[in-house]
Amino acid sequence: MEEKTYTVHIENECSCFKKSGFENNLTYDNKADAQMKAKILECRMNQEFCHTHYFEAEDRGDMIVIGSMVRADFEDEDDDY
Repeated sequence: MEEKTYTVHIENECSCFKKSGFENNLTYDNKADAQMKAKILECRMNQEFCHTHYFEAEDRGDMIVIGSMVRADFEDEDDDY
């Protein structure tokens, strides 16, 4: 029987990620460890990187993917919605 592994994958490696020394495609023997590492990476990337992107972990079964999106321009906060 093949052992199941869980992977933490960074979807788009931005330049900050490449400079960070963090590794992509980390594998774990159990899902709880993978989820914990993904949340830690998500937090650290959101706090320590250049703040061009916002990072969010998404559980996709055997893989937890950390995706990124460009952060909104917060100068428009006074606009009426």
